[in-house]
Amino acid sequence: MDTVNQRYGKMADRQNMKKNMAGKRFGRLVALEEAGKGKQGAYLWRCRCDCGRETIVSGSHLRSGHTRSCGCYSRELAKAKGMDLTGKRFGRLTVLEPAPDKNGVPGYWHCLCDCGKEVICYKENLCSGVTKSCGCLQAETRKQNMKKAIHFVDGTCIEKIAYTGRNANNTSGQRGVYRRENGNWRAMIGFKGKVYNLGTFKTYEEAVEARLEAEKQYYLPFLKEYEAGQQK
Repeated sequence: MDTVNQRYGKMADRQNMKKNMAGKRFGRLVALEEAGKGKQGAYLWRCRCDCGRETIVSGSHLRSGHTRSCGCYSRELAKAKGMDLTGKRFGRLTVLEPAPDKNGVPGYWHCLCDCGKEVICYKENLCSGVTKSCGCLQAETRKQNMKKAIHFVDGTCIEKIAYTGRNANNTSGQRGVYRRENGNWRAMIGFKGKVYNLGTFKTYEEAVEARLEAEKQYYLPFLKEYEAGQQK
């Protein structure tokens, strides 16, 4: 364990390091004063860039050379290479500013989606049209495609009543059959926006039989009529 003198010595070293950073230059940045701690406990510094803008930077990023400007260098580099996308729109995305990776290499851009979400996008994906939103466009497209694949007639989903498998939310093994708290079984069926109670039964088998009979009564004629209409 550290002695008292060692602990005080380390504290003094940290204080000297803080003081020594004030007024120092790191690339285009000059450290002005300490600005508290970040989420990870790292010391933050308020810095002034040569372009006149002030920014808050982690002290470790300054010392390592990770951050050397307020972002103006990346923007200038992009412009020099004819790749400045600032202000341009790609689908639902508006480019705000460059977002270089941890090595300072340009190519990634900070974008604002029309839905309000901010994302980092790769330049090639933006320019090629691969990336057009934060992901909300793809989600909406999937929903639309699902709606197109489902057919409703008189408030009844054709695919749902034609499906004979077990639904994820079904625990009895048979659609429309539920166990009551008193141990009895209830059978129900939905059709054309209405729910029909088929009765309460003492055994599971009786409830299943009632449900299957109701499907024959309601579903089968409806499906046959729908199929006949599709063949015309």
